[in-house]
Amino acid sequence: MVVSDLVVEEVERFFREEVNREAAYLAKRFIETLAQRIVHREIIARKMRELKGTIKEKDLENLAALRHLRLAYLVSFDEDYRKARVREYVTPKEFVKLFNMEPYPTGY
Repeated sequence: MVVSDLVVEEVERFFREEVNREAAYLAKRFIETLAQRIVHREIIARKMRELKGTIKEKDLENLAALRHLRLAYLVSFDEDYRKARVREYVTPKEFVKLFNMEPYPTGY
């Protein structure tokens, strides 16, 4: 699993606002432990400038990380990637099906 700084920050912020600081710290550490790589903004700054205007600003960092590393899939619930015609975008349900596994019967 590869995540951007943005993902780590969003997870931490969510748990801090919805639960408490300790939960935020633990959630951040959990993501950092799971991730094989965290792509830092300074590494993808050039790619972000190149992609600016092709997708909503809130999604730009994740797209830049994906393209910088030439990853095959961007797994997300965010339909904005589909609207922006990001060819690597798949929902979690679509991603599971790539492994010939049966996903849970939900929309995603």
